[in-house]
Amino acid sequence: MIHKKQIEGIFGERAVFNASARKFTTFKTGGSVAVIVFPSTEKEIDFLFDLNKDGVCVKFIGCGSNILISDDGFDGIIAITRNFSSIEYSDNFLRIFSGVELKKVLGFCVKNTLQNLEFLAGIPGTVGGSIIGNAGANNKSISDVIHSIRFLDKNGFWCEKRKDDIIWGYRYSDLRRYAFFVEWARISVEKGDRKIIKENIKDIMKKRIQNQPLGYPSAGCVFKNPPGNFAGMLIENSGLKGFRIGEAEVSNKHANFIINLGNATSLDIWKIMVHIQSTIKKKYNIDLEPEIELIGRFP
Repeated sequence: MIHKKQIEGIFGERAVFNASARKFTTFKTGGSVAVIVFPSTEKEIDFLFDLNKDGVCVKFIGCGSNILISDDGFDGIIAITRNFSSIEYSDNFLRIFSGVELKKVLGFCVKNTLQNLEFLAGIPGTVGGSIIGNAGANNKSISDVIHSIRFLDKNGFWCEKRKDDIIWGYRYSDLRRYAFFVEWARISVEKGDRKIIKENIKDIMKKRIQNQPLGYPSAGCVFKNPPGNFAGMLIENSGLKGFRIGEAEVSNKHANFIINLGNATSLDIWKIMVHIQSTIKKKYNIDLEPEIELIGRFP
């Protein structure tokens, strides 16, 4: 049970009750969320851990990308990490807190002439989410540059682990299994040439603008690439570009994007996802695994 007065006592004005998911998800869909909080200290994370242990479901999100919240809403707590927003540089390492958007990380790198992270250009979301999902592009993943990570584990202990003590895979880290909250990561960088760094970012962004439907609400790529293949190519070759339910549509620009044309519902998007999975299974006998997380109740 969620105790409103107890939450207000901890978070004050940083707690919002019965908020529309449309306001904080990149899909711009979803129903009412019981509570949204904006934690800023380890003590507040410990409080959320205790609530979760007592049966209140707590989900951490950054920018609201890579998630789809049910039209029926969510009766737990969504904790938005934007107040964990520090970036510190020392001895060829950045210590980046989980709520920092990847685009701000790149801005910091340009300003301080630091290279190695250009491959993150255009990836939506924050550092915390990118670590849990081992985000990446252009044959590189964030695990390639991780040195160590501090997190609260699911037993309530604050821990720091080095990269080699974590199991990484394609769009996967085993932190998902045992970490309640990722606080920060120490990431390797090198001094570089500002002009070259900016050009690398510009080239990557140019390709993204050409190939991705950035003008519509979406959550990024919907499905993981199956081994030895590309989800977008499988979807496109199945004739599903432009497939539409309600105001949700498989993008004509990139088939692994589902876009909100204006007033799509989460159910519309979910139905398209199910149709895609069914079609690819029948045509190729491949099970497409979602890259986005479903929150709340779906049929």
